[in-house]
Amino acid sequence: MSKFRLPNLNALRVLAEVARYRSFTKAAESLGVTQSAVSKQVAALEAELGQPLFVRSHRKIEITAFGRRVADLADGAFAQIRAGLREEEAGAPDQIALWGDADFIELWLFPRLHRFEALHPEIRISISVQVGMNRPPQGRYDCAVIWGRGGWAGCRFAPFLTNSVFPVAAPGFFHHLDRAPALSDIREQHLIHDQSAYWWRAFREAAGARSFNPNAGRIYNRSALCLEAAVRGHGITIGDEVTTREHIEQGTLVCPFEARLPSPDAYYIAQPEGGRETPSLTTFLTWLEHERDAHRQFFQRFWEGRG
Repeated sequence: MSKFRLPNLNALRVLAEVARYRSFTKAAESLGVTQSAVSKQVAALEAELGQPLFVRSHRKIEITAFGRRVADLADGAFAQIRAGLREEEAGAPDQIALWGDADFIELWLFPRLHRFEALHPEIRISISVQVGMNRPPQGRYDCAVIWGRGGWAGCRFAPFLTNSVFPVAAPGFFHHLDRAPALSDIREQHLIHDQSAYWWRAFREAAGARSFNPNAGRIYNRSALCLEAAVRGHGITIGDEVTTREHIEQGTLVCPFEARLPSPDAYYIAQPEGGRETPSLTTFLTWLEHERDAHRQFFQRFWEGRG
């Protein structure tokens, strides 16, 4: 037999069945043919391959080592074909191209996304992120979560989540005090900024405190980095309802002060003008709205409990 020529595929299927059942009779029943047809196919395959596949005795058959290798190869190949055909029949999952602000995706969406995937395994979310994403992405996308105040060209957008901000620290950060901490207890070396000193300046002015220079401290370009530094006890940073909820629930960060300010910016859901509106995208956006509503209810209870 030429090394480039495949054996008869029907004979290979017969071989795989005989190897599985160790019986010509049971293989014939499985295939819906006669025992004589099975014997002929095996004999023809042995002649084609030039080696015996089975050792035959009066009451039983034993597969040879060569026969076992060929049967395993055939069985694996047919299994791959069956799996591939099942995938084709099921169809490729719908894919949604989602862009989002890096902190929103990592700290708000990721802790929830597994629930959507469990509910809708037929929908695949393809995610790309950008640090400080404040405008629609370039190129193809189905939807995007953008931080800002609206007014973008080339897309449709709607408010998704408003936000409030507040200082956060590790639970034991102010344990050296014998009283509840105040903003005046903050030292300049404690300050951790997310991209700028804007919010520390706003809190100092709102509280009338002058005990620290709001421009002091360290600056990171990701909320995730600021929060992680605070969790480690490296200082105190500005948290917000969107990025800090998981830390609050887990108790890794606390709100040491009553101070809280509304943000003039919000998260928006943006879609390209003329973009496709598929049932899968509608399903995903509806799920996002349900998660958003549950998020709002959590913080409503949280702030009421502190009051």
